[in-house]
Amino acid sequence: MKKPDWFERKFEFGISAGMLPFFVERLEGTIARLEKKVQGQPDRILSYQPQGKWSIKQHIGHLAEVDEIALRRIDEMINGISPMKPAVFEPRQDYNHQPVDKVLEYFTKNRIRNLKKYKSLPEADCTKVSLHPRLKMMMNPVDLAFFDAEHDDHHLVKIREIQEVFRH
Repeated sequence: MKKPDWFERKFEFGISAGMLPFFVERLEGTIARLEKKVQGQPDRILSYQPQGKWSIKQHIGHLAEVDEIALRRIDEMINGISPMKPAVFEPRQDYNHQPVDKVLEYFTKNRIRNLKKYKSLPEADCTKVSLHPRLKMMMNPVDLAFFDAEHDDHHLVKIREIQEVFRH
């Protein structure tokens, strides 16, 4: 089955504030899902780059960096800054030379900061919007939580694909 590339995906936004707890639950669950995926895996698997693409550690580091962007974007929405600043698409550091525990710690620290921010949002702030620079669509913080949960799943699938190379 051909899976769509992340940049080919289409989204619909304008999600109501009442959906935020569901997306926060998914975002929080990514911590445990990543920990389970890397548990007991040798570094040669965690650092393996299939066809020169990202390794498992690079996917995790990227998700940590995306959380930093999401935290900024929530503030941009709340403060009426539009469009949002663009994201960074390549990891800013080489995660392959770091122990996976350190990469996971970086991800978890950033994710917990994001979760606290989402959980502290008053309902009125959940309706504030800003233009997403790549998608050219208006998003509110709930939309961003949904978008990031989908993004997590995209990278979790990529991690699974890398691991499957070593199962055969």
